[in-house]
Amino acid sequence: MIGLAIAVAVVAAVVAVGLGRLRRARLGRAATRRAGASLELAIPIRSFAEIDGVLAERWCHCGGYLERLGEGTRDAGGRRYRTARLQCQECEAITELFFETTEVLH
Repeated sequence: MIGLAIAVAVVAAVVAVGLGRLRRARLGRAATRRAGASLELAIPIRSFAEIDGVLAERWCHCGGYLERLGEGTRDAGGRRYRTARLQCQECEAITELFFETTEVLH
């Protein structure tokens, strides 16, 4: 009887771990399609102050707080972009968030 209970507990633990991994993988894939996840999905902004607002509302796909590591600028296809490099404080994933700054008003 105790052996059966242990077997059920082990199976339940394996299923729980598997479901957690599937959920994290699904959220990770969804994060690659969010606004700002790539140059093609860059968030258009009209002032640099908007970047701080977007970054304050953005969380990692795992739910963790994203710390800003740095920012940079790049040109591609005649457009200007600002890139924020971020690191999650929970899962330590490093991501970049892209903003299209071609129309920024000075």
